[in-house]
Amino acid sequence: MPLENMKRMLAKASAGKYAVGAFNILDYNSTKAVVGAAEETNSPVIIQTSAKTVLFWGSSAIVSWVNELAGFSRLPVALHLDHCKDLSLIDECIEAGWTSVMIDASSKPFEENVVLSRQVVEMAKAKDVTVEAELGAIVGVEDDIHVKEQDAHLADPGQAVRFCREVEPDCFAPAIGTAHGVYTGEPKIAYDRLEDIATQTRVPIALHGGTGLADEVFRKCISLGCVKVNISTQLKYAFIDGFVGYHNANESDYNPLNVIRAQIGELKRGIAEKMKLFGAAGKA
Repeated sequence: MPLENMKRMLAKASAGKYAVGAFNILDYNSTKAVVGAAEETNSPVIIQTSAKTVLFWGSSAIVSWVNELAGFSRLPVALHLDHCKDLSLIDECIEAGWTSVMIDASSKPFEENVVLSRQVVEMAKAKDVTVEAELGAIVGVEDDIHVKEQDAHLADPGQAVRFCREVEPDCFAPAIGTAHGVYTGEPKIAYDRLEDIATQTRVPIALHGGTGLADEVFRKCISLGCVKVNISTQLKYAFIDGFVGYHNANESDYNPLNVIRAQIGELKRGIAEKMKLFGAAGKA
């Protein structure tokens, strides 16, 4: 099945009161695991790539993996570029076949964020590519974006309305208190702010910093308007643990395919659990 436009996918999720998982892949194996988990749970899915991953493997290689695996599947699959500041890389991904891109100009002053984000919307529109944009500072580390917790600020509902009106993003990532990476304490989610922003902007909301959140936090955020949930760090841990765990338990087995199968299995289990939690299972 051809790759799907993320806007249509999220519109269905919004109407159905569930969220689509957006999983950051690392290589062909992890891509295979994401698609495999989606097939097992009959879920729509967003395959997500960081800018670093694109630069490491090259856009043509990644598109070939995703097109191959999605082509064998009957499920809705979108390919999304996560947090990217580089307009040239965004343009490269649009031309290569990504169906969605994210411009992250959240570290810029508000007006500059609006201008840059709107520029990407115009770039993407001609190719029927959806655009996600961010407002506020989401704490943690995501690629080369470092935001100190004390400097982080939540998205302002009034600014969010103006931002979405002027930029017209297909998906909006407001800072609501979640963090990238591994939580070192109890996250303080601004549920009231999330509800205000979702209600006032009427734009599909993306929840960043999903790894490590409690199940009840996911459910509440989804009930308040989050229809895209990003999972990245969890895949990084499963990628390493699946590989190392198998070798530690089978020290004499040096058949690489057995190790790779174990790695894919570890990834698939965690991804499938999240798809069920988000309510996407059975919605493909």
